[in-house]
Amino acid sequence: MLTLLPGDVPVPVGSLGPLEAAGSQGRDTPGVGLLTFPLDGVALGRGQLGVTSPADVNLQHRAAVLARTELFQGIDEATQRRIAEQVAERVFERGQCVFVQDEPGDRMFVLAEGAVKLYVSSRNGGIVELVRHRPPAVFGEVALLDGGPRSASAEAVERSTLLVVTRPELLRLLRTDDQIAEALLRTLGTIVRRTTRQISDLAFLDLQGRVARQLLVLADGGNGTAARTRQLTQAELASMVSGARQTVNQALRSLEARGYIRADGRTFEILDRERLEHLADR
Repeated sequence: MLTLLPGDVPVPVGSLGPLEAAGSQGRDTPGVGLLTFPLDGVALGRGQLGVTSPADVNLQHRAAVLARTELFQGIDEATQRRIAEQVAERVFERGQCVFVQDEPGDRMFVLAEGAVKLYVSSRNGGIVELVRHRPPAVFGEVALLDGGPRSASAEAVERSTLLVVTRPELLRLLRTDDQIAEALLRTLGTIVRRTTRQISDLAFLDLQGRVARQLLVLADGGNGTAARTRQLTQAELASMVSGARQTVNQALRSLEARGYIRADGRTFEILDRERLEHLADR
């Protein structure tokens, strides 16, 4: 029988290789013995050891993600933590659908990690990408406000972690917190401005101008000549500018031949921002 001394912690031991656990019945039915190690008088109290549980760490992480978004950054920490306790966390793999255009919308999403694209599709399979979100970002809120169907589909571009906020929770926040309501109005204003710009681009810019503008957007607004887009395929770029992949390829080659950009695999480096901006502002 094993006697534990004060301050010792029992540790289960499975297969120990050459050193068999005490009481082992042989290789076919390995026994489980106990080893002990001293803690030098340190008590095992959670607070005394400064240990934070995984649940607490996860809650703090969700609250920190909410605090980075425009929608939730203006509220106090206690409210952020309370919301973090209510939200669910879901992981979507690359190519997995988050929601589908025209389906009922009863929740919105906060992008914690990864990337998600919003797009609209036609009955014949045509796709136009509206926006590509990266953290911190909130999306899917429009359907929650008017109770209507989803106006677009959402798909994970890479492995993404999302926080899920339900419609009842959002409506409760809107009734009790003026800052949430103001932030949501700003978000809706951003959506309207982005949509207006996309319609204007389609009406007034040729394909090369739309490609130039999209490359500038994808370069994250970096200044100077070192701005670079994230990875994307020519097919994805074509869906962003409402063009065919072949014609987008021609536009990219023309921009590269003129020294405006440099293709590097699936990324594009901005070499002449001023001339690209001129093409995008015609």
